[in-house]
Amino acid sequence: MWAGAIPTFLKLPYPFIVLDLLGFAGSSKPVEASKYNYRNQANSIAQILDREKVPNNVIPIGHDWGSATAQRFYLYNKPRCIGLSILSLAYQVPSSQKFHLEEQNKLTAQRFEYPQWEYWNFFLSPDAPNLMRENLERFYDVNHGVYISDKPGEEGRDIWMREMFCTKGAMREYVTGTGKWAGGKRVELKDYPDGHEKLLQRFKERMSRDGFEGPVQYYVSLAENTMYEDEKELAEKEGATRIEVPMLYIGQTGDWVCRTDLMGDSKGLVGDLEERVVDAGHWVLYEKPGEIAANLKEWLVRRFPVKK
Repeated sequence: MWAGAIPTFLKLPYPFIVLDLLGFAGSSKPVEASKYNYRNQANSIAQILDREKVPNNVIPIGHDWGSATAQRFYLYNKPRCIGLSILSLAYQVPSSQKFHLEEQNKLTAQRFEYPQWEYWNFFLSPDAPNLMRENLERFYDVNHGVYISDKPGEEGRDIWMREMFCTKGAMREYVTGTGKWAGGKRVELKDYPDGHEKLLQRFKERMSRDGFEGPVQYYVSLAENTMYEDEKELAEKEGATRIEVPMLYIGQTGDWVCRTDLMGDSKGLVGDLEERVVDAGHWVLYEKPGEIAANLKEWLVRRFPVKK
């Protein structure tokens, strides 16, 4: 996913280590939800950095689940970090309360007028990994489609992500080609600078080989509160949830799940925060890799100058 930004990174005076998250690509793909515990993953990343002899000047950068992992790596390894940058997913403040999916969907439906986490119900279904694997092209559409609204008040906005991720039963219907999507109906795809042919082919090759049994464990892990005790410990320890290094947050206008306004929920805990918003959807590193790379480059060079 970061391939479009890496050429810019390679021209910067910093070493970069690009990791495959647990469950994806070259990393292991366990199917035990507890293995996806944030603390365990933070420890694994710390071991990799030790192996690579990386000094204590780390700046974790991540998108979506990578954002969540980067956040927790920082919280568990503050002495190692000098900065933090997160994309799409705003800072998720550790809580001493257990997560309840149905309750959260009710609360977000009241707050945003749609259930923010509705799509979890599909990913948590036992048949979801097989359905996605059997319908790879349609699941690709779910993630990369575009549907422009003509509803009053939101004319011209791309609402595809909201329709798929935040509408009850919609993702299952599209993936399986049933309901309103029966008869082979398909959505148009967003414009990406490199098109979709190669990206779709790589996606099909990788996911037909690796499956979705590993990736869905991120959702299972949170839904089953496998890291509740760790999160509770952070939440109740004085100062443990504060971000005490410069942080850059980059959100997207078309991300209906990882909303840009959610960063406001944690501003009191982030002392040195810069926020930027890109006119793009959730998969911004496919849609506008150059703009993301340029934003990160400008922030890194300005905030972390290299002495000559």
